[in-house]
Amino acid sequence: MNLELIAYLKKQSQFTPLPELEEKLELGRDQLFSDVEALIEQGYSIEFHPYLGVKLLDIPDRLLKHEIRDDLNTRHVGRKLQIFDQVSSTNETAWELIEADPKLKDGTVVLAESQTRGRGRMGREWHSAKGAGLWLSVVLKTSVPPDKLAFLTGGAALAIANMLQQFIHLPAEIKWPNDILIRGRKVCGILVEARSSQPDVYVLGIGLNVNQARTDFPESLRETATSLRLERPGARTLNRVRVLRPLLFYLERVYLQIKKKKWDRLAEAWSEFVHMGGKQVSLEQGGQEYQGTVVKVHPSDGITLKLAGSDEQRTFAAESVTNVRELPAAEPEQVEP
Repeated sequence: MNLELIAYLKKQSQFTPLPELEEKLELGRDQLFSDVEALIEQGYSIEFHPYLGVKLLDIPDRLLKHEIRDDLNTRHVGRKLQIFDQVSSTNETAWELIEADPKLKDGTVVLAESQTRGRGRMGREWHSAKGAGLWLSVVLKTSVPPDKLAFLTGGAALAIANMLQQFIHLPAEIKWPNDILIRGRKVCGILVEARSSQPDVYVLGIGLNVNQARTDFPESLRETATSLRLERPGARTLNRVRVLRPLLFYLERVYLQIKKKKWDRLAEAWSEFVHMGGKQVSLEQGGQEYQGTVVKVHPSDGITLKLAGSDEQRTFAAESVTNVRELPAAEPEQVEP
């Protein structure tokens, strides 16, 4: 693949005459034609005119290293990339890379076009349609106090929600502890893992639905899951590389705050995307169900409920909770005249 040709065409807003390309890139006419054909085969949208020349219309919706790095405004996150067509899960692959190379760089990103056994919290499966979303893991090498570990999940949620709101212009919100919602439907999940054999090393897994149609989801998820495409006006598709670059940028901004131990600042920013206060919810802990009204939610402390039918308040930590769901609002009591 002729990367010089791609870079040159990206700088041009109009057709570039063939003689200009031949001169600037020192290519013969036959080689130029061959390189243009190779780019088209790789998915580049290129318009070719026998008199006007060549014009690049768009880049491929493929996870290509040189395209991800182009205009990637980060110092660490994503500077080292490992890209696969298919893996069991990007988190598992990241751990294999860490085990094979203890010097693997902080901020290394593992990406895959598809996962066969993508996983979420509590061993749940994450559906990863091929080429439709962003399935990635980020290697984080930093020291985090045990009582602040939940900030890794919360910080990632903050970065993703902020990116979706600021860059994609969609009303993202955080559902504690690790989901990103758009208009009440789940668009992204987060899973942070640690292993005792690798102190101060964490793998941050992210599954972001980008271009799925409703029928791309299993029938059991079609009412609760969504994608960026489904939420955009006219259900317009997005180029995943153009979503990934700002995502990595926002992740790095939050990661730097974590390294600097800016817990209060992170919690305040995180709370702006959490709209659970006052809602009636149900959750499970240790096989027992609890219902109540949300009093407070904090990225590391957990969720505090005023338990239904009593004045007791109880705080639940994220790592011990499953099946958090909002309950329908109670009907107001009818007063007999």
